[in-house]
Amino acid sequence: MGLIRLVRRWMTVAVILLACTLPAVGDLEEGIGRVMAEAFIAQRGRMSQPIIDEWVATVGEDLLEYCPRRDLHYRFIVLDSPEANGFALPGGWVFVTAGLLESLQSEDELAAVLGHELAHLVDRDFQRHVKRAALFYGLAELLRSNDRGDWVPLLQAVQLVNTLRHSRRQEAQADHVAATIAWRAGYDARAMTSFLGHQAAWSYLQTVFATHPHPAKRAERVETHVAELRADDPQGAVAIARSLAARGRLAAAARFLQEPLPGAEEQRRELLMHLRPPAPDGRAGPSRTVGLAPQARQELQAAADALARAREASEEARSRAWRRLKAMHRDADVNRALMVAQALDPEVRDVKYLALLAQAADLMLRAMRGGNLVARTLNMRETTLRRARRTASELAVMAVAAEDDATLAGAADETVTVGADPTAHAASVVEEAGRLAGAYHDAARMVAPILLELAAAGERDPLGKLVFSRFLVRQAQVTGLDERLDDLDARAEAAASEQWRCAVDTTRLALTAVGLQADPALREALTRITARRARAEPAEVQGAWREHGGLGEAAVALINQRLEPDPEVFGTDLRACYIMLRLNLVEGKEQVDWKAKNRKDNGREDTGAVRGAVGHPQ
Repeated sequence: MGLIRLVRRWMTVAVILLACTLPAVGDLEEGIGRVMAEAFIAQRGRMSQPIIDEWVATVGEDLLEYCPRRDLHYRFIVLDSPEANGFALPGGWVFVTAGLLESLQSEDELAAVLGHELAHLVDRDFQRHVKRAALFYGLAELLRSNDRGDWVPLLQAVQLVNTLRHSRRQEAQADHVAATIAWRAGYDARAMTSFLGHQAAWSYLQTVFATHPHPAKRAERVETHVAELRADDPQGAVAIARSLAARGRLAAAARFLQEPLPGAEEQRRELLMHLRPPAPDGRAGPSRTVGLAPQARQELQAAADALARAREASEEARSRAWRRLKAMHRDADVNRALMVAQALDPEVRDVKYLALLAQAADLMLRAMRGGNLVARTLNMRETTLRRARRTASELAVMAVAAEDDATLAGAADETVTVGADPTAHAASVVEEAGRLAGAYHDAARMVAPILLELAAAGERDPLGKLVFSRFLVRQAQVTGLDERLDDLDARAEAAASEQWRCAVDTTRLALTAVGLQADPALREALTRITARRARAEPAEVQGAWREHGGLGEAAVALINQRLEPDPEVFGTDLRACYIMLRLNLVEGKEQVDWKAKNRKDNGREDTGAVRGAVGHPQ
């Protein structure tokens, strides 16, 4: 046996011993986590907006009070990435992406996601994964040293299946632990099931392999566990309902208390009565309600019809764009190269070669990120068109207190103006998205063979069959593709920026419409929700609401005060504003819909559309 083969065999033994003795905590875990975290932040960027960082950290700190593992320094980081994802790294690093925050339906969903990632750290899943990976690496080296390298692909396939199986088991366990942590911290643990229910909406380009259990099965298990928590801890259920109400989510608190709570039934009924909308007594309503003038109503209806026609007219172009995005996702060569880009482990030590390999891997990741951004932009466009159309229809038939007449008229005029831009440019936006999707796919297909060839050459020492002349050719190709992706990224970010600006405007107007529909008690709840989203005090929200007339305008003014200006085309300040404003709208609309449903169910539906709209908050 030659010296090299003997050394490899002893290295294999060392790797296996390391896998069996890898510590779970301490400097090694912290060091590994820091290196990996810095790599992720460098690759994807950090959102770096205080209003977002503080919000995520606040929810995270609430959960940490009930997290079983206390020996880590936990950090909650928001990555500037369009895909929706969350993950944890050893040493206490917990990441969520901007795309995920844009997809949330409630703060309780954020708590569920963060709790899920904390659960992976509690269960030390990363350490077990490293041990398994090291063991398989050792087995592969044994096969190579015994001239059975042809068995390595089979071993890699077995490793992949094994990793996925363990991952699914770990994900199910993490859901269980996350629900417990969220429950004890005062968050609605059932939010995990609603998050899983709309999971497809935020997975713009699906991952190659499903490492999680089926969403329906996960939701069923979470529901079962929450039912057990509810039965074992009825006081905890009352505490969660109070927490929801304190955050302004009266509708969610009422839903949480619908089922009996043996052991806390008297408290449940008392709190439920407090949340129930009071019956109108003839004095709560305004002395006079007004609506829009007929001409203004006609203009709003015309704007809504134009938005619907624009969406229909661009449907064929939209379908083409999505087909191109799906083709990029299904491309076998691109997926193979993407996996290589995410897990490079070259043996070569040539600095120039490694630099070229790293650059090719970065190009592949940039191409996929660009495809994700295009997909997100298409989804944002659809959301904007639907929201603008719905707001126009609501304002057209709305009746409000006389003192809100100016706010209603101003919202109606601006809705017509804001809706004109997506109507006029709907087709061109979709066609550009289709061109960008095809261009990113083409770039990925050109990068893929370069990356695969460089990686394959790196498995041999030093450069294998990659002669110097071939290396220069690949270097020139990578340089050219880098310049091409610079142009594509600039175009994609410019298109996305326009869609996000329009989304902020339409969301602001929709939130103003919600405020116009709210009675005095509900306006107090909306004030608490907006204060939480804007990281402000309720008194500040009340003052801004009076000053700006509409709730949406007040929310934007307060949020903008807490944003750091970002000169980039697709700046983080714009996206941070949308994240907070959108969640404000989702949670606020939940309250208005709940009030309306209660009135209808009890046969007390008002003759006016918003009987209790009695002016600005006092």
